[in-house]
Amino acid sequence: TPLFKFSGDGTLNGAKIELVLYKSVEEATTRIAKGEADFTVLPLNVAAKLYNKQVDISLANVSTWGILYLLTTDSQVTEWQDLEGKELYVGAQGSSPDVLTQYFMSKNGMKAGDIKLAYLSSPEIAQLMINGLANNVVLPEPQATQVLMNNSQARIARDFYEDWQDFEGKDAKLPQAGMVVRNEFARSYPKAVTEFQNVYKSAVEWTVANPAEAAPLAFSNMNIPPPVFIKSMEKTRLFFASGPEAREDVNIYLSRLLDISPDMVGGILPDEKFFLAD
Repeated sequence: TPLFKFSGDGTLNGAKIELVLYKSVEEATTRIAKGEADFTVLPLNVAAKLYNKQVDISLANVSTWGILYLLTTDSQVTEWQDLEGKELYVGAQGSSPDVLTQYFMSKNGMKAGDIKLAYLSSPEIAQLMINGLANNVVLPEPQATQVLMNNSQARIARDFYEDWQDFEGKDAKLPQAGMVVRNEFARSYPKAVTEFQNVYKSAVEWTVANPAEAAPLAFSNMNIPPPVFIKSMEKTRLFFASGPEAREDVNIYLSRLLDISPDMVGGILPDEKFFLAD
């Protein structure tokens, strides 16, 4: 929604802003590889993977810090271990819901296969649970709230952000998604990048402060009913941090994923040039 506010407000240094909504992470990464997107929002592990494949990008900012929940209609499920042998629907393979689910499985002494992971898109998973066809799901906001408002049997079993802090410490933040910029664009138009960062930061802060005013943007662009969006903001942790400001939390996050499976982040921890300098 901050992006809809941002793009709807007009131009950047006189240049018109074109906002493209991707259907999948694969579509986004293809456009980045072809140099067709100047700024792109990505799961942080995907951004690191691209960087490690020598794609010329930098992490400009992080604004999504914990919007994932484990929902269940099963009265027996309260802990991660309670899912052993059960089916769990999770968003796209390799995405934030998937890699974090695997992190929590590992931290709770479970191994691959202990939970039967089924991959679908988050909107598809939400519809399954609303229709009573899925008992255990991992969903981000606002889909989590959409389910809770439409299935009285559904409840939150685990908050990923709180579980992350249980393992990483109470001061740890959970950086899920960030925005990368093409370095060629950043080199050619440094003032535009600075203005972009400032305007986007304002849009994030405006969305958090004004959920009722932001709701129509979410409805017109993503068909999320305003009551769902407004309620979902209570469980949505959004705040703007520049690449350097987010560096420590991002490195901890990527390091933990590396421990589980190096392929999740492209084999190594990105070097300092991954973070766009202020």
